[in-house]
Amino acid sequence: MDSALAAVVVAVITTIGAIIVGLMQAFKKEAREAVQSNNEDHAIVQQQLGMIFKSVSRVDDKLEKHITQHDEGDNGQTFRRDREPKT
Repeated sequence: MDSALAAVVVAVITTIGAIIVGLMQAFKKEAREAVQSNNEDHAIVQQQLGMIFKSVSRVDDKLEKHITQHDEGDNGQTFRRDREPKT
């Protein structure tokens, strides 16, 4: 029973210590500044990812149109050249 009680006491002390360290970190000026800086960095990255997504969407649309033109034969020679037997 002594080892079980010792384990419980150690767990309680560890939990209380973790809570105290967490509270100390929350009230540190550096920690608040780091959170603000991190939020700003995330906003910048999110904007950049939005721009990349738009660019990729435009390229995807252009590529899809180009492939469709080749498939339907809108470019003349390419359609015929692909379908004609080679001599």
